[in-house]
Amino acid sequence: MDVIVMHANSEKMPLKIRACHLEQMRRHADHVYYFKNEEELLASGADAEVLFAWGGTGKQPETFCRQSRRLKWFNSFSAGVNPLMECGIKDLDIIITNAAGIHGKPMGVTTMGYVISYLRKFPLMLENQKKHIRQKPDALPEEPEGKTLGIVGAGAIGSEVAKYAKTLGFRVIGVKRRAVPLEHYDRVYPNTELDTVLAASDFVVILTPLTDATRGMIGAAQLAKMKPTGVLINIARGPVVDTEALVEALQKGVIGGAALDAVDPEPLPADSPLWDMEQVILTPHCAADSTLYMDRAMEQFCENLKHFEQGEPLFNEIDLKRKY
Repeated sequence: MDVIVMHANSEKMPLKIRACHLEQMRRHADHVYYFKNEEELLASGADAEVLFAWGGTGKQPETFCRQSRRLKWFNSFSAGVNPLMECGIKDLDIIITNAAGIHGKPMGVTTMGYVISYLRKFPLMLENQKKHIRQKPDALPEEPEGKTLGIVGAGAIGSEVAKYAKTLGFRVIGVKRRAVPLEHYDRVYPNTELDTVLAASDFVVILTPLTDATRGMIGAAQLAKMKPTGVLINIARGPVVDTEALVEALQKGVIGGAALDAVDPEPLPADSPLWDMEQVILTPHCAADSTLYMDRAMEQFCENLKHFEQGEPLFNEIDLKRKY
C-alpha cells in the first residue's frame, strides 16, 4: 500500500507536516511520497492507493484524482470538506474521509475564552487599557452559575464544549437532528425546537456543519428569539449565520454580543460594521488551530490506515449523498 502526501509547508501555513509524521506513516505503508502541490505530484508521475491532503480550502487535486489508476481513498486532514464536495472529486469511485473529532479540545478552549471574556468584561477593559484608563466596569463582572449555554450542533466538538462549560458551572443544552441524552448536557432538543434553545441560552454556540439545510439557519427570526443580553458564538462556518441580519440585531440591541471565528464573507470586508462594534469579538478562523493539530490528525489517519490495510470500514467517511 502506497500513500501520497500533498501539502505545501510554507512559512505562512501554521500546520506543517514534519519528518516525524512521514515516518509515522511509513510504519503502516510500503511507500510514502511527499509533494508540496499538485503540480509537483503530476510532474513526478507517482501514483498510490491513498492520498493525504488538505481538503478544507483552496484548489483541490482534481486532475491527479481523475488521472490516477490506483487511488481508492482521499483523506482530508481538515474537518470541513466543502471544496471537495464542490468539484469533480466527489463523483469519483473513491472513499473520502475527513479529520472530524480532532478539533474538540482547542475549539472547546477557544469557546470558553470567548465566554469568560464576556462574563468578566475583558473587551471593555482591553479598550480602556489602550486609552490608558484604569477603572472598573460600571457593571459587575459575572459568573457562569445560573446561566445557560446552548450548543447548536451537538456533535463531537460540542461534547468538548459542553464538558468545559459544565466544569465552569453552566447549565448546558443542545440541538441535534435526533434528540438523545448526551454526556455533559442537561438536555438535548431536536432541530425542530431550535427556538426553545435560542430563547433559553445566555450564550449560543454554533457548531453545525455547512450544508444546504444549515446555510442561513440563524437569521433575523432566530436572532429575535435570543435574549437581549445573549451572545452568539460562531466557530463553525460563516454562512450558517445571516451576516446582514446579525449586524442589524447587534446595532438594534436585539442581542448583546457576538464572537465570530467564522464569518460570511471570509475574509470579512474592511468596511464591515462588525470590525468596530465594541460588543463583538472577531478572530481569524483559528478556533481549531493548535500546536497539537497535525499530531492528532496523523494519529487518526494512521489508525484508519490500519483499517484500510485490513479491508475494514473506515471511520469519518463522508456521506457523498448529503448536500453540502
